[in-house]
Amino acid sequence: MADTSPPRSAPTLVLIDASGFIFRAYHAIPPLTTSKGVPTNAVLGFTRMVLKSLRDLKPTHVALAFDKESRVERQKIDPTYKANREGPPEDLVPQFALIRRVVEALNLPILEMPGWEADDVIGTLARKAKAEGFCVQVVTGDKDFIQIVDEDVRLFDPMKDVHTRPEDVKERLGIEPKQMRDYLALIGDAVDNVAKVPGIGPKTATELIQQFGDVDTLLSRLDEVKKPKIRENLASHRESLLRARQLVSFKTDLPLEVRVAELTRKELDATRARELFTELEFYALLKELPQAGQGGAPGASEPVKEKPAPLPTTTTLVTTDEELQALAQAVRAAGSVSLVPAYEGLPFAAKLVGLGVALPDASTRYVPLRHDVLGATQVRPDAFAAAFKAVLEDVAVKKGGHDLKALTLVLANEGIDLTGAHDDVELLSYLLNPSRREHALADLARERLVTELPALPPAAEGRRGKKDRALADHSPEELALGFAVRAEAARRLAPELWKELDEAKLSELAQKLELPLLPILARMERRGVSLDTQELARISVKVDAAVESQVKEVYKHAGREFNIGSNPQLVQVLFTDLKLPIIKRGKTGPSADQEVLEKLAEEHPLPNAIIEYRSLSKLKSTYLDTLPTLVAADGRIHTTYHQAATATGRLSSTDPNLQNIPVRTELGREIRRAFVAAPGHQLVSADYSQVELRLLAHIADDAVLVEAFRNDEDVHSRTAAEVFGVAPDQVDREQRRVAKMVNFGIAYGLSPHGLSTRLGIPQETARDIIERYFIRYAGIRRYLEETVNTARKTGYVETLYGRRRYMADLNSKNRGVAQAAERAAINMPIQGTAADLIKKAMLVVDEELRAQKLSTVLLLQVHDELLLEAPDAEVEQVKALVARGMAGVASLKVPLKVDVGAGKSWADAH
Repeated sequence: MADTSPPRSAPTLVLIDASGFIFRAYHAIPPLTTSKGVPTNAVLGFTRMVLKSLRDLKPTHVALAFDKESRVERQKIDPTYKANREGPPEDLVPQFALIRRVVEALNLPILEMPGWEADDVIGTLARKAKAEGFCVQVVTGDKDFIQIVDEDVRLFDPMKDVHTRPEDVKERLGIEPKQMRDYLALIGDAVDNVAKVPGIGPKTATELIQQFGDVDTLLSRLDEVKKPKIRENLASHRESLLRARQLVSFKTDLPLEVRVAELTRKELDATRARELFTELEFYALLKELPQAGQGGAPGASEPVKEKPAPLPTTTTLVTTDEELQALAQAVRAAGSVSLVPAYEGLPFAAKLVGLGVALPDASTRYVPLRHDVLGATQVRPDAFAAAFKAVLEDVAVKKGGHDLKALTLVLANEGIDLTGAHDDVELLSYLLNPSRREHALADLARERLVTELPALPPAAEGRRGKKDRALADHSPEELALGFAVRAEAARRLAPELWKELDEAKLSELAQKLELPLLPILARMERRGVSLDTQELARISVKVDAAVESQVKEVYKHAGREFNIGSNPQLVQVLFTDLKLPIIKRGKTGPSADQEVLEKLAEEHPLPNAIIEYRSLSKLKSTYLDTLPTLVAADGRIHTTYHQAATATGRLSSTDPNLQNIPVRTELGREIRRAFVAAPGHQLVSADYSQVELRLLAHIADDAVLVEAFRNDEDVHSRTAAEVFGVAPDQVDREQRRVAKMVNFGIAYGLSPHGLSTRLGIPQETARDIIERYFIRYAGIRRYLEETVNTARKTGYVETLYGRRRYMADLNSKNRGVAQAAERAAINMPIQGTAADLIKKAMLVVDEELRAQKLSTVLLLQVHDELLLEAPDAEVEQVKALVARGMAGVASLKVPLKVDVGAGKSWADAH
């Protein structure tokens, strides 16, 4: 690869086309807002681009150029210049000021000249810098800048990671950089309203430039142009061509009141940048900033918050039994402790390599247990368990940390049953902002403690590569500070998080629901569920045959064979071969996603065949092929539950994701048949019936829906009777199907368009059905309207138990984004309350099982269902216990109904 760096001896001036990149970043990144509703997609893209440019180009001098009243001077040449351009999008306008704040925080100079574009400012400064012996790197994605490229001026596009030198221009375009203005004049620019010469495109323009050199020579030798039409067009558009060249040519002699020497790169204002990135919720970018107190620019003009005390830079290793006993006594005396374990792999099977410990007096320790390094001084695991078992199992001693469920599982492998979980900063942070993607300890420390945590080996973070050492292959000294400081960071974070939870009235949710659930989930993960691999293999053979048959079905409807998994080939078949209508387009052409296929299925059988093929293939790859690989040594599958992952409060699971096994399809039931009870046991399934619809009736206080549930009616038949104006016993199957779709869809913001697509009916008919529904169910309409209006005022929606989800996108200027937020706002109080109910049910059922000293255990929680494993002798007792417990967790206007079953497999029990 050719060297693109400037000579080392020469100072380098980097000039950034700021105005160009603002718009480019805006269109490159999907709509993005902070939790307070501030649009930030352009700011994020712009900031990434600037940081990457500074990192890659390592300039000695730097400046950003902005447009300022930029059309004025060129419109003196041609009043129509850029006249066809609309103003910036509404959600981009407030981002301009934020971008200026980013530039100030990065301590970068801004250059602009009234009446002129950033292009002209850069052109002028590049010329001046060259004359003073600088190498110039222009950061831009605009091809117009090629006209100033030479041996001392190069271009860099950070979004494409492409450098442009004179030889690159020659290779890509076939012309010299200095000929670029003539080339641009010939082809024009529709975006800027610069007229082109009719009949001349890029290829012809290149040929003409190669033959004549420039526009002036071309016009003086028109008789040598071979094609008569081109010759005629050049002659008749002589004036507009010369005017176009004026418009596209950079002004390189602006009277800029700045000297290149004044643009020396300065250190960024790290404190201000950190505060701004935190405000904008650019958590990933915070990692790229220097630690607090490093690299700050002198003389920051804005006051900053008082810095937290620095985290410790050393820690104490606990290596003797006496030190171990002393630490255990100190923990008991303090009444609280923060713990972060060092382990590798899935927690349910992991061995404790070491333990980071932080006490309330801010002292820290690291307890090494299993460092497989020659000469490592450490304590014996049995000595650790003997010293710490009593204090860690004492509920009166409060435990803190990050992801206490993982800590619980790892300690269980040491024979310690952790109790007293209190300060789990991951869970506390999640409750404050459930829409946040993750709540990593390093991110929380960076944002709230304004500090970087010491780096850990890849093995500690679940990303060990082939060349990386196992965690146990590191010495205690290598790991001690990293884990001890993490324990101390978690300890310091907890009080502030609890304070914010108190202010948001979320503390009770943490104390009475989420934290008590933690040990139950740990026991469920540790127990796992048995998998009949032979049954799964039988199902897999059956599905292989179904996939093969479906492939033939696809080929039959397509009229030929093709690679079904190839999107370009599928697009070719659908839209070129079969000439089906293009519903929507993506970045690379017509879309063939699920929504498009569902619509096209109304016109041709192929799309539906594709949908069925995809469904079968996904189930096979996700479950049938994968589940056998996840069976542990005990013959059971141990899924991992995540409490801090979904915006609604629902639990999610991974390895495997059990939430996605289809509930109502035959294949989904077949897969459930492979989940079996241990010998002498049965699986007991308890499932809330229509819980979200019942919650909708309660929350909306709709009299008709409430009455239907109180009378234990078939609510879908009742809705069909209300909507279609017939007696309940006269409702036919199709009417009930429509009513069921409406009942379940309303809580998800079902629109006439959505109903028409799902049912294959005209949109007007769908609109009429929904309108009749709202006439009969006036309480539902009121709930939908009031929920969205209230959320717009408060900024959030809540469940019956106070769980919040912030809805910043409700005020987005992007209508699609706002509508999606409206649907989420309508659904969250219902789905979120359903999540709260199933969690409350888990607490009640687990407590009752323990109170009655039963051997039955909770195994899985999926959607609105609990799955338990019970000895044969306890099955009937447990069925009654769980039905009673789940039905009694809340007192609503409608009864909670629970369907309970038992059997040797999950399919039999469900």
